[in-house]
Amino acid sequence: MRVLIAGGGIGGLTTAIALRHHGIDALVLEQAEVLSEIGAGIQIASNAAIVLRELGLEAAMQAVGVKPQSYDYRDLHTGRMLYQAPLGDEAARRYGAPMYNVHRADLVQLLFDAVPAEAKRLGARCTAISQTDDAVEVRLATGETLQADALIGCDGIHSVVRQHLRGPEQKQFANILMWRSLIPAEQLAGIDLPERGNYWFGPGRTLITYWVRPQNLYSILASVPADEVRRESWTESGDIAELLRSFEDAEPRARAMLEQIKTAFITGMYYRDPIDSWSSGRVTLLGDAAHPMVPFLAAGAGQSIEDAWTFARVLARRQDDVPGALLEYERRRLPRTTRIQAGARAVVKLMHETEAGRLRNRNARWKGLARIDPLAETSWGLAWDYNVVKATEEAPGDVVNVTGLREGKRLKRPESQRAFELWKYAFRPEDVARGHDGLREAYDRFLTTSFPLPADFEAIEGELGDVGAFRVARKEARSGNVVLHFHGGGYLIGSARGSLEYASRLATAVDGACYTVDYRLAPEHPYPAALDDAVASYRALLRRGIPASSILLSGESAGGGLAVATALALRMAGDPLPAAILAVAPFTDLTLSGDSVRAFNGDDPAANRDLLAFMGASYFQGHEPADPLVSPLFGDLAGLPPLFVTATQGEVLLSDSVRLAERAERAGVDVTLRLVEDSVHVYTIFPFLPETESTMAEVALWARRHLKAPAPHSQAAE
Repeated sequence: MRVLIAGGGIGGLTTAIALRHHGIDALVLEQAEVLSEIGAGIQIASNAAIVLRELGLEAAMQAVGVKPQSYDYRDLHTGRMLYQAPLGDEAARRYGAPMYNVHRADLVQLLFDAVPAEAKRLGARCTAISQTDDAVEVRLATGETLQADALIGCDGIHSVVRQHLRGPEQKQFANILMWRSLIPAEQLAGIDLPERGNYWFGPGRTLITYWVRPQNLYSILASVPADEVRRESWTESGDIAELLRSFEDAEPRARAMLEQIKTAFITGMYYRDPIDSWSSGRVTLLGDAAHPMVPFLAAGAGQSIEDAWTFARVLARRQDDVPGALLEYERRRLPRTTRIQAGARAVVKLMHETEAGRLRNRNARWKGLARIDPLAETSWGLAWDYNVVKATEEAPGDVVNVTGLREGKRLKRPESQRAFELWKYAFRPEDVARGHDGLREAYDRFLTTSFPLPADFEAIEGELGDVGAFRVARKEARSGNVVLHFHGGGYLIGSARGSLEYASRLATAVDGACYTVDYRLAPEHPYPAALDDAVASYRALLRRGIPASSILLSGESAGGGLAVATALALRMAGDPLPAAILAVAPFTDLTLSGDSVRAFNGDDPAANRDLLAFMGASYFQGHEPADPLVSPLFGDLAGLPPLFVTATQGEVLLSDSVRLAERAERAGVDVTLRLVEDSVHVYTIFPFLPETESTMAEVALWARRHLKAPAPHSQAAE
């Protein structure tokens, strides 16, 4: 078995070492004539350090690198701390290895030294590739041809191997330029720059800085909008005066650091969109050749190193079936790297906000995350909390995809699997990459296209008080019962329009009308905006003469939690309480303390711990998340109206639902708890599921017992 490796960077060299570790002959073909000291700082997180340890290289890494104690996020103008992610020994305990900051040249050199002379060739530029069923052939610029059992392209974003597989492709420009520089320690004397990730964030710009050689060499990555540098300055050596102008109002410590820069090189920030396939026959891709990503999850090199281990391990197991091994390698890696690609782009967007309101919202979200995730696991764990050495011994289907779901997860029945797949594909990589803006558009697209309003219902758009709402009903509705419904979406996404079809079935259940509310969304409108709108819409119904005894509060997911919180707020204010509350898979604990949040993380296509933390922190921001009006699970539930709670066994918010029902029952509330098997989060929005039909029939009987219908009511929301 022999493998040719095109490219002698971090990914290519690690691949050669990993292949030899598994007893496979490898030859690295690097087009550069000499190994030069290029680049600046690079971060090797725990997920990659585990591989280097397995390959016997961690000691060499320790000798040249720095172990940062934390990531410190600060405001560029004021220097105020915005967020801190603990690292050092704490990260090593959490993730299995520490993080290292190193000079890219030092890392490449130690990898280069670990590859024997006979396994690497400099000045070897690949110009043509061909393959048969039995072998692959590479032609070099010298005219020499080489044959092997497999070829792996580790040749970066401009990969020759990728072009052979896919033809010419356009790369994407992020409209951001990156200045990189290295500063000797003696020039930084007197400036307080501890061995941490010292990061500053301002409108449209960032400073990512850290030591790469212990108290010897300091790395700076400064990103700025593309229009702040003249096109003719896009050269290896940029004009430092332009860099300083971009950061002229930086706080004193950051400014003093930047003023020590003598030379810097500048590059554009480019990426490619995820692709569906990397492999063809005996040829495949690795690292930036397969999944080039923006550098804001500190993950590019780490993903290359993960790729290298996986490729070597899988090929070692399947030497008699090279094409099959390459496809298995791709199956194990593509979902994970797609997730990291999309996540990195989302972080770039987050870090480079320019509008003042969005900056405030971002910083407030970080404040909220610090309350519920003090170890920053949901911010950085998607990249770092992964042991690829262990993962390659598990089933390929255990890999987690772009929405945080294990690829191999399946449900038992065809109809439940249909609902599962609707959730699974609701959010595309591009949606995730655009942050909450993309998630909002995708969620409304998913709901409105999958669940249109039935033709025999009308939805009239208007207002309840000053809150937008739709009134959904059949013209021939016989009772005056009303459902006041709050949609789900973690307080961050979702809309009344997206819930029209479900609202039609809620209206049917009470033989009346359903008002579905467009409460304000976070992060633009944090707590208590959603609650204020919910209370206001309820009071608007009362002012219209609809008695509380004929109103059913309803909500799914976050909307279910909001329905319960609304009842608590109404009780506190002395308002008449609604007749009953329907909560489907309610999000009632924004501290994320429920057992199922961790136990079923990766099994639920609709929600995962990272997403719930992001959504919850966007909502409560600087407020206390255990406040009962934020997390009604912690409220005094005594005196609430009858409560119908339903959820699915195995979903992430199961424990929120069960604990709510148990606490309400202990408080003397009339509680109905219905748990279903082999289904999905908020299963009731999927009208084709048998469990939806039976649950809605049960809800109709339950509502009939508790609602006291007045004369029929046909007013539109106005």
